[in-house]
Amino acid sequence: MFQAYKAKFRHELKLHEMTHNERIWAVRLGRFGIAARGFVFGIIGIFLILAAIQIDGSEARGLGGALTVLAQQPFGSWILGTVALGLISYGIYSVIQARYRRISNII
Repeated sequence: MFQAYKAKFRHELKLHEMTHNERIWAVRLGRFGIAARGFVFGIIGIFLILAAIQIDGSEARGLGGALTVLAQQPFGSWILGTVALGLISYGIYSVIQARYRRISNII
């Protein structure tokens, strides 16, 4: 979430090759997508910690388990919808990153 807030990922992109609107949307999609990914990974991490504390491997859940728990919460469909939009944003950001990523030739 901190990475999304600071938007340090901008340093990895060739922003000078983008139009003004592309830069704005790349940063917005990157922030929202990275935050959503961090949120889901945080939930998965909580499940892993609980499984370790309780010494019960069945408590460990992956992405499907995390999304199931979100769906069971009050306003679960809204939470899932927001997370889904965030993960879609991350996917679009990944395509942008594939096109505009700054690559250095360090040997």
